[in-house]
Amino acid sequence: MIDIGKQQPEARPVVDTHDVDEAREAIGRIFCPHFLLVDGRWKSGFHAVHDVVEEPGHSINVVSYGSAVEIDPGELSRFFLLQLPMKGSAVVRCGNDETHVAQGRTATLLSPTLSTRMRWAEGCEKLIVLLERDLVESHFENLAHERSERIEFEPAIDLTSGIGQGIFQHSLLMSGAAKDRGYFSEAYRIMLRDGLINLLLSGLHHNRKDLLQRSSPGAGPVPVQRAEDYIRANAERSITAADIAEAAGVPLRTLQYSYRKARGQTLMEAVQDARLELLRKTLLAPSTDISVADAVFSSGLGHLGRAAFAYRERYGETPSQTLRQSRGMS
Repeated sequence: MIDIGKQQPEARPVVDTHDVDEAREAIGRIFCPHFLLVDGRWKSGFHAVHDVVEEPGHSINVVSYGSAVEIDPGELSRFFLLQLPMKGSAVVRCGNDETHVAQGRTATLLSPTLSTRMRWAEGCEKLIVLLERDLVESHFENLAHERSERIEFEPAIDLTSGIGQGIFQHSLLMSGAAKDRGYFSEAYRIMLRDGLINLLLSGLHHNRKDLLQRSSPGAGPVPVQRAEDYIRANAERSITAADIAEAAGVPLRTLQYSYRKARGQTLMEAVQDARLELLRKTLLAPSTDISVADAVFSSGLGHLGRAAFAYRERYGETPSQTLRQSRGMS
């Protein structure tokens, strides 16, 4: 099993039971009410374990049942559910589509407005990312500048494809950040969340994708400068691409196109650069008694090791070297 959050009190296993009714009730409170039936041949091996880390707008879950089970939640209603098999296999029916899920081969993305029914084989274990429906729909509206209505994905995700591998690896990053949230800033974890939503909307097939494939008009220099000013003024905060577009006064997709054309980088790359600049300014403050770790997190950067690597790539020295030189000059 992926060990999510064993070192953090927020990530305790909320379900650990051999009782089917107890599992149904407890897991239903985390996701939604559902029917849970155990294959009589495997009932003695039933052992429901559910670890969860709640995050803004989403949660990271690891779920297993031990024995073969059937799960019928109907329509999920308030959330999308990305299910990545880490062990074993399952059959998932979502809407009119049936997907045979297997570790390393196929995953599923369940849409809130499509009825779902699943059969997990004995020993199946999944890493599950729950994404609040409102958050996904809002992200779509910012990208397309259109009302989201019902977003319904084709449920099957080919994990051997480029986009499938990208989604899988990105979800593992989110899992790691959830496990060690004391070492990852909230700003970084939100950036990962929004990155996953963007991958799903832009890379997978869904009924509204045509609206994202229309050519995007340019924005001109003023919105680009507004975006840049907003990024520099708020780099240490948990800002999203949608926040930047709102400050610039143009649709997100328009700003993404125009900013890349004008500055040669994405909005999130610009945020990363601004955070590195803020980190350097903090480390160079002559009177500072701050530690490198504190400086990294106060600058909005997520992971100490990755921040140090990016800092060295940009400035030719480590954050520790900058801090020592600063203290030597004071």
